[in-house]
Amino acid sequence: MKRSIAPSAITLALIVSFAASADYASLESYQGKPATQHTQDANAALAQQLPWQDVTAFERTNKGLIAEFGSHDAGELKNRFEYMAQMSVDELPASVNPSIWRQGMLNYAAGGLYQVADGVYQIRGADISNMTIYRTNNGYVIHDPLLSKEAAAASWQFAKLHLPKINGEHKITGIIYSHMHADHFGGSRGIVESGDLIDGAPIYAPNDFIKELADENVIAGAAMGRRANYQYGTTLDNNTQGIVDNALGLGTSRGKVTLVAPTEEIESREKVITIDGLEFHAINMPGAEAPAEIVLYIPEYRSLNTAELTYDGMHNIYTFRGAKVRDALVWTKYLTELKLRYVDSGLVDNIHAAHSAPVWNDATTPSNEISDYMTLQRDNYGFIHNQAMRLANHGVTIHDVGREIEKIVPQAQQDTWHTNGYHGSYSHNARAVVNLYLGYHDMNPVNTNPLQTKEKSCVYVEAAGADTLFKAGQAHFNNGEYQQASQLFNDLVQCQPSNIDYRFALADSFEQQGYQSETMAWRNSYLQGAVELRTGEIQPSIKLASPDVIANTPTGMFLDFLAVRLNAEKAEQAGLDFNFGIYHPDLNERYFGEVSNSNMANIEVAEPPKTDVTLQLNKVDMTAMVLGQVTLDELVQSGKAKLSGNSELIGQLANCLDDFDGMFEILPMPEK
Repeated sequence: MKRSIAPSAITLALIVSFAASADYASLESYQGKPATQHTQDANAALAQQLPWQDVTAFERTNKGLIAEFGSHDAGELKNRFEYMAQMSVDELPASVNPSIWRQGMLNYAAGGLYQVADGVYQIRGADISNMTIYRTNNGYVIHDPLLSKEAAAASWQFAKLHLPKINGEHKITGIIYSHMHADHFGGSRGIVESGDLIDGAPIYAPNDFIKELADENVIAGAAMGRRANYQYGTTLDNNTQGIVDNALGLGTSRGKVTLVAPTEEIESREKVITIDGLEFHAINMPGAEAPAEIVLYIPEYRSLNTAELTYDGMHNIYTFRGAKVRDALVWTKYLTELKLRYVDSGLVDNIHAAHSAPVWNDATTPSNEISDYMTLQRDNYGFIHNQAMRLANHGVTIHDVGREIEKIVPQAQQDTWHTNGYHGSYSHNARAVVNLYLGYHDMNPVNTNPLQTKEKSCVYVEAAGADTLFKAGQAHFNNGEYQQASQLFNDLVQCQPSNIDYRFALADSFEQQGYQSETMAWRNSYLQGAVELRTGEIQPSIKLASPDVIANTPTGMFLDFLAVRLNAEKAEQAGLDFNFGIYHPDLNERYFGEVSNSNMANIEVAEPPKTDVTLQLNKVDMTAMVLGQVTLDELVQSGKAKLSGNSELIGQLANCLDDFDGMFEILPMPEK
């Protein structure tokens, strides 16, 4: 059921912000340009179509508030967006899509400790994710301890100020990770090092948690980190011309991403676990939002934790930073299962999740609000999956399906805030579905062996003439046709990356598209692209593999990553052709690898065959070596490592390995 306020209470006043200067020599003084009249008009027109009368999500966000952060350290993230305190959904900045502005205001509204049910609490607004706290017989279980050690520590300290003591103290009786994305385990050391964790307290995680965590953050870690700069707009300021929201939450905390390894992974499809007298029904639901993920039903509190299978917005089927494409169809099946099994059968009074506020049934109405909410969420992913493949079976290609599916979004979804494309979008999610089934190729023979990006652009520039393309791009820009302008300006920049006029023109066209984008990753990518085009600077990448993640990465995956680093040309020139063994006495693990034909392969074995060179060292010492804390020579000299066989082969291999600094171009940089 939707609660309404009078439409007249929403005034659509547009606030136009102006850049102080066009000096882009320094990121420190960088400012964007104002929204053009075309962008103002587009955002104002969209605002007229949005369901402002539905304020249910704001009511849910405020429900159950125990205490606001105020000046406490747990409110550091919210303080970074302090400019939003002077604004509301009644004021719509011209440089922000009104729908994502409303989502930002919703996420900004959260900031404190909340009661979900008697015995179930959440810290919301301290990080991009929620920390859920369950009361047990002698303390509390922490579910999803945020992204950073600092945020988790501050949040738990804040919770202790307001949660009742049990037996005269606040003890932590267990920790649960819902899945293997960093904002759900990264603060674990802040909890463990609080001094409140009881000895022997379990740390539960879904099946294959460590494997999938390492798989997602190591093999493509450097590329993923650089791409994340665009998705999250790492050089953008928090203002109406930069970052206004992070879709799942207001933003991310600042601090160290840590990982205290789980003591138990839930290997069976579902399992009942008991932590200090409190029973949790844990169900593995992999392959939807994450490769490894569990949801929890807590019968004593009549509560269902849906992890990231639900949230107030559309999630990613494909994420811009790069990850395995998710299965929208299995996502709908999981939500149907949860709906039938727990919601429609009357076993829950609330669902709560890793992001956004909970949903409760309203005792004063006959409707089942939780069921309605989950049905809309499920049908949104089902619509994307089914219609994308319906269109694909009619011959609509991967490049066109996004635009086509936008034309047929049902009115029920358009009238619902919590299915809007803040994290995912109908467009890029539909393309992801087609990619999952049919792959990237559209079968047009021109794309069978495509020209490289710069070469293709120069074909157009040389055929039409640079001046002709530039003037055509300017005409599109002046008409408010920013994507068409970008298409032409991009070819010019790809072909002539040092031309300032072309760079600035492309940046201008990107910026206006960013201002009109509802989806966080779209907005940030457009605006980040504009920054790099104007300044010619690339900032260091986000580091996705923290020391704790590296420490918990299996050696086999390190060797897989080593194989990725092997430069085939150098290996061929060096004539590398040998095999090797690695033995970890502390874990009794043995690995066998071969370097041949400019490639490297490895496998874990019970007993390796005879090898050309063998390295023996404890896993902890190998981790220190990978982190650069010690060299192999130092380990050998200290006796912590032993080399047998032809040790020179190790050095030859090392000379053929690439290093990844994550500073590669996404848009071409000008020649220095």
